[in-house]
Amino acid sequence: MNVDKDNYLSSVIEKLKMAQNNEQVESIISTAVNGIKHAGYTGMQKTFISQLQLWIEELSPLDWNSTQWACFRYALIYSRKYSANELVQG
Repeated sequence: MNVDKDNYLSSVIEKLKMAQNNEQVESIISTAVNGIKHAGYTGMQKTFISQLQLWIEELSPLDWNSTQWACFRYALIYSRKYSANELVQG
């Protein structure tokens, strides 16, 4: 499962790198978390969100263009809100 989990996280990160706005970021994260849930790995949702947050927190704004940086920062905000609201309920 670790390899699949890492590949899944990498896939989501690649999609976030291509996001152009907040709506796309929300869609990418929601789809990713729902995909974990539908695959029967409900317990992995919090781990996935935590790993995504950690990856974003370690980024440097110097490595990304302004759109990417804005989307990453929004992804961090949205993932925190998502984990506080959705994951606690489910």
